[in-house]
Amino acid sequence: MKKTILLTILAILSLSSFAQNYHIKQLNLPYKTNPYEGKRDTQIYNIGDNLKLTYYKPKFTDIFVNSIKDLGNFGYVITRKESLPWVAAAVASTAAMVPIDGKAIDWVHNGMKDVGIESEKKFGDMLSVGGSSLLVYPKNVNSALYFIGEGFPSIMIGVGMYTYGFINNDYRSLQTANQLMEEFLSMGLTCQFIKHITGRQSPSNVTDGGSGTWHIFPNQSDYMSSVSNYDAMPSGHMATMMCTITILSENYPEYKLIKPIGYSLMGAVGLAMMNNKVHWLSDYPLAIGIGYTMGKIISARGRKVSYKDVPYSNIVDRTSIYPTFINKNNFSLSLVYHL
Repeated sequence: MKKTILLTILAILSLSSFAQNYHIKQLNLPYKTNPYEGKRDTQIYNIGDNLKLTYYKPKFTDIFVNSIKDLGNFGYVITRKESLPWVAAAVASTAAMVPIDGKAIDWVHNGMKDVGIESEKKFGDMLSVGGSSLLVYPKNVNSALYFIGEGFPSIMIGVGMYTYGFINNDYRSLQTANQLMEEFLSMGLTCQFIKHITGRQSPSNVTDGGSGTWHIFPNQSDYMSSVSNYDAMPSGHMATMMCTITILSENYPEYKLIKPIGYSLMGAVGLAMMNNKVHWLSDYPLAIGIGYTMGKIISARGRKVSYKDVPYSNIVDRTSIYPTFINKNNFSLSLVYHL
């Protein structure tokens, strides 16, 4: 048995390359993603052995100009033939979750209570002016997770990237910071537009253990007078987190921990928002789809992606290890150098 496991591992290793190769899947967008070509300075970043990213020098005003184009690109992407199965999957998964939303809230609430995580939102004032809180801090675990989903970490990452990019004249860092700020406009407009159509009641307003009332195309005066009674679908928190993770991973593909750490935080924040009855489970599939799509759209602008043909660029790339079978009881390893 041990020998079989070892041989399996060796076989898998033999199929793996020591080289670091990357591939970025790009969307076909109607609006030109590189309108700056030939008009702005560029910096080239070689990522791994095969990827070359060319970044254009960004301007702060790009945030506002591009956010409008993002909406047009988003509408184009989700109505394309190849996107329809994904749109259908988001709608179908949402529909499948709605009947169990009430029970899911109870399951999460009871489960987190069992491990000592209270559901109440508790924040303390870090900075206040005239009795109005300008900056708060979480006072329990659930509030800390909810705070992460509010977008403050995305803002701080953007500020950090602006600072690093300005000090080091790093176009990639500056462009990523611009995109993180751009997402708040694009995601805010998209999510609010859908919220004002679906008019779904938040769990905190439901008292009968059901899955909330839907007020399709609600009266806008009613909406503004009782926002939590209408703004559950989709989750802006989840959409923004997904968009942030997508933008960061698209611009920094060599940092492989961005996605696993980011997705884990998304899961934790999703549970926290169910625990404090801000969102239903079925508020998430559409939000995740919106965030991913918008993240791909936003990150496609301001850079050019190209690939280098380097099949055997160095000694490590030229070397492979293969298991060699001698007989049923013996095997050896072969070290092969490709000329």
